[in-house]
Amino acid sequence: MKSLFPFVALAASIAALTTASAQIGGNHEREGVGKRAEAQLALLAAGISPYRDFEVARARGWKQFAGEDTPLMGEHWFREGGPDYVHGDRIDFAQPSNLMYTKIDGRRVLTGVAFTVRLAPSEPVPAGFDGPNDKWHVHDFERAIKAALQDRPVLRWLANGWLNRNYRDKGDNRGRIAMVHAWVTLPNPDGVFADYNRALPYLKLGLPAAHAQGASVEAAKGLNLATSTGCKDGVNGALWIGNANGETTKRIRAACATAAAHVREGLASGDKSRINAMGEHGWAMFDAAWNRELTATQRQRIAAMNEHGEGHGGHSHRDQSGSPHRHEQHD
Repeated sequence: MKSLFPFVALAASIAALTTASAQIGGNHEREGVGKRAEAQLALLAAGISPYRDFEVARARGWKQFAGEDTPLMGEHWFREGGPDYVHGDRIDFAQPSNLMYTKIDGRRVLTGVAFTVRLAPSEPVPAGFDGPNDKWHVHDFERAIKAALQDRPVLRWLANGWLNRNYRDKGDNRGRIAMVHAWVTLPNPDGVFADYNRALPYLKLGLPAAHAQGASVEAAKGLNLATSTGCKDGVNGALWIGNANGETTKRIRAACATAAAHVREGLASGDKSRINAMGEHGWAMFDAAWNRELTATQRQRIAAMNEHGEGHGGHSHRDQSGSPHRHEQHD
């Protein structure tokens, strides 16, 4: 199997840091999903049912991507020899490309899956699930590698050599990855095909998932900073892509720690409204430091690792700012 797994993992982490959507309320799980899509989701749920037991997944050869728990997504796991979908393939909905786990109450909980399909430069996102509601997004890894390694000639040479051996020299120039998430094992307040799951940081912090209802993505991301690895996951990878120097990295990490402490003050109150308000404020604090400390060039480099391209229903990611505080309406 030709694998872009390391780049997918890094891109997912950066995307979770750099993209946020507008405030969305209510539980829209399954809203607008037709009967055929429901049948496909049922097939998926049945196919991954054994993996609700994490030990079963590990015994069957699933391995974690490099990196940690991706904010608002969880850990992404893959299996060598698993499906290698390319443009035009018929997707087996019982065979996802990735499993996603999140540590809740000290154990890994299966939260959903991802399907990935490799694309050539001119190929569109796949049809995927029936209907217009599955939100595919695209990672362009040639573009991302070029941006991330523009002033790292040795690493760029190694990365291009890897691309040559695995893709270009074999006539497979599919260096773009279309991806869709399906949250079939844990409810998502924004729907089964949403990019992220705002409920995850609440659950990781021991809060009811209902606290995410009516809250914003910014509140959820602020709460994620207050988790045990919140100031590590996503942030470190983004700073590496931006090639931030030691002093800049130190100041951003300190700002994250300050923002996380602010969010924890809200958590101590136990009040839903205050928790979400402090989460939003904490994220705004971190966002301000991020934009203050990083140059426009660094933010653009980080944005190159962001999810971009269009999917069904007009869904699109084209954030070129590299800012972790992004308002984007999803229809």
